[in-house]
Amino acid sequence: MPNTSPYRFSRRRCLAGLLALGAAPLMSRPVWAAQVVGANALLRDALLAERQPGIAAVVVEREVVIARAAAGYADTARRLAVDERTVFELGSVTKALTAMLVFQLRDEGLLLLDAPISRYVGDLPLTWQSVTLLQLLSHTSGIANYLDAGNFIGLMPTSPKPRTLLAMVKDRPLNFAPGTQHAYSNTNYILIGLAIESVTGVPYWECLDRRLLSPLGMQDAGPHTELDARALAEGHLFLDGHWLRPQPIGAGSAWAAGSLLASLRDMERLAMGLQSGRILPTQSLSTMWADTPLRGGGTAGWSAGWEVIDAARGIVGHGGGTAGFTSYLRHDAPRHRTTVVLVNRAGDIDPKAIAERVERVIGAGDFTPQ
Repeated sequence: MPNTSPYRFSRRRCLAGLLALGAAPLMSRPVWAAQVVGANALLRDALLAERQPGIAAVVVEREVVIARAAAGYADTARRLAVDERTVFELGSVTKALTAMLVFQLRDEGLLLLDAPISRYVGDLPLTWQSVTLLQLLSHTSGIANYLDAGNFIGLMPTSPKPRTLLAMVKDRPLNFAPGTQHAYSNTNYILIGLAIESVTGVPYWECLDRRLLSPLGMQDAGPHTELDARALAEGHLFLDGHWLRPQPIGAGSAWAAGSLLASLRDMERLAMGLQSGRILPTQSLSTMWADTPLRGGGTAGWSAGWEVIDAARGIVGHGGGTAGFTSYLRHDAPRHRTTVVLVNRAGDIDPKAIAERVERVIGAGDFTPQ
């Protein structure tokens, strides 16, 4: 279904750019089409075994979809099946896209990774002002997280302004000296979103649409809106032994840190953009995925916007969770392989483990295009 979000300002303006970039094929060459059918069947069986309300997954390698499947329901009450256009809440997978924006702006000379956030965002607590963009991106800033177990469910359906979120923790001391440790904090990406707006002069959602969503053909992607006409999945929360139906996430509750929605088809196009170099050149991707050194020795286990899953093998990833959804984005850089899992369920679920199981199932066969 079409996205009627008011943030889709530049769909027509970006069409020419999309045509210039070219669209990578979604299907394999005929000589190995039978292999894809087999891979899809393997993947669907694996997803059925997960026993989720609704689940979808795709594996993209060298700009080709080698396996795609869905299982379960987008709406369990109406028995509407999940498909490639079903829209899921991505949660913190949004951060990976925010990091891509930062690196595009870095490559254009508009943002510097080692610059203090105060260069781009004013009126900040004194202890935050010297924190660098890289420390924010890698969660080594020490700035407190505005989201916690106490306010998570209540805050998710709301849409406060970014400055309101910052105000929730502005008086708290740093958890540690910037650059010395790692601690995940959504506040970091609220600050990054403000920096993006500062140097581009446009709202974060419009910037994301202009630079990533529209050029890549991610037509279902965008924040939740009041009159949303997309095929939205219903979220499910398993809490204290009971199933709940949480409200949809608000565009402002996690904003640049986690309020993006997208379909499986959108995530295919994102994977192809990563693999083709259409989002960032190879050197910029390598820098973005490099583990972050800590002052005093060691590394954070996180790069700029991605968890470093296996540094030796070049595997990075990012999970996401909202009140009713979980997701995972996994990228194997040397193999040019990206795996995405989307689930309309939160609570007592490990999307990273599901993505790894998908990898094992698909990795057991040789589905490389000839």
